[in-house]
Amino acid sequence: MRGNYPEVSKPNIRNLTGTFMLLIGLGLYALLVTGIGSYMTDWSLWLQTPFYLIMGIIWIFPAYKLLRWMAAGRKPD
Repeated sequence: MRGNYPEVSKPNIRNLTGTFMLLIGLGLYALLVTGIGSYMTDWSLWLQTPFYLIMGIIWIFPAYKLLRWMAAGRKPD
């Protein structure tokens, strides 16, 4: 029985490229943050916490732009 299934759209190269860029970029960003954080081990918890909170939020902005770029290549339904 076949049924009424929506047509599956073909994946585009922009999504594949963006996915790899996001994975590689986040990995490099995590290495950067942990590298900087390794110099802060002697610091007080009150100084480390804002650093990790800010660094944990900052990555969202470039990721958002990358996701918008990936979605821009999509054809309207």
